[in-house]
Amino acid sequence: MSVVEYFILAFALAVPSLVQLRICTLKNPVRLTRGLALSALMGVEHSLLFLFGLWVGNVLRFGLPEFDDLVFLGLFVVVALRLFFAAFRKGNRQPQAYDISRFSTSLFLGVATGTNCLFIGLGLGFRFPFEEELWRSSLPLFSVTLLLCYLGVMLGRRKKVIRARRWQLIGVLFLLIFAIKGAFFNQQ
Repeated sequence: MSVVEYFILAFALAVPSLVQLRICTLKNPVRLTRGLALSALMGVEHSLLFLFGLWVGNVLRFGLPEFDDLVFLGLFVVVALRLFFAAFRKGNRQPQAYDISRFSTSLFLGVATGTNCLFIGLGLGFRFPFEEELWRSSLPLFSVTLLLCYLGVMLGRRKKVIRARRWQLIGVLFLLIFAIKGAFFNQQ
């Protein structure tokens, strides 16, 4: 896969973190330097979870392209459905805001928002070798997650209103396009 495709995938995976950090910072404001450190922590966590999923996918690979492509497509669709249903949550129910000024809460929030990265990495592990995709996948994911998480912190501090549903639906659209392209139009 190309680096541009990994940037698009990273954007789709980092959108839920942007929305969550905006909500958390809106309720519990943090300093911008702490927000930058939190964004870097989330970028590292997401990249590590992605790489772990990629490695596990390589270990579990069937070696038959027909089955590997189906597992790849299935995991991408599961993550896209999770994001889709999160976008259409009932309007009267506010998402949970966490106190991100505490390090332990920030650490666990990064792991919780990184589960999608784990599943996507697992799906990609069925199609691509770990050694070839190590740096090409982790650096775009880290940089895009860092930037979008920091944007979420800044938007929350300024109490800016965003259309979270639109952001999440753009992420879902990117994931579905990526899944269909990867499963049906990519030749190894």
